[in-house]
Amino acid sequence: MTQPLSFTSKLASDKELAASLAKLWPHREHESNCIKNLFCRFGLHRWRQLDLKELVPHREVHYCFWYSKVRIDGIAYDT
Repeated sequence: MTQPLSFTSKLASDKELAASLAKLWPHREHESNCIKNLFCRFGLHRWRQLDLKELVPHREVHYCFWYSKVRIDGIAYDT
């Protein structure tokens, strides 16, 4: 079953949004230890919330402090 065009276009625009928001902060993978890197690789990220109400209103944006992932409204994107 194919997803509606609006759903796939929303995911594409969210992926672009995640890539552009990731430029606002550097991820710290190079500063973390091997255990923290393993946690991120297994999906146990250290999410931090960003206060971006002015840039992206009505969206919930989190980023992983130790890895290059961005979560927008509960969906994680690798940047």
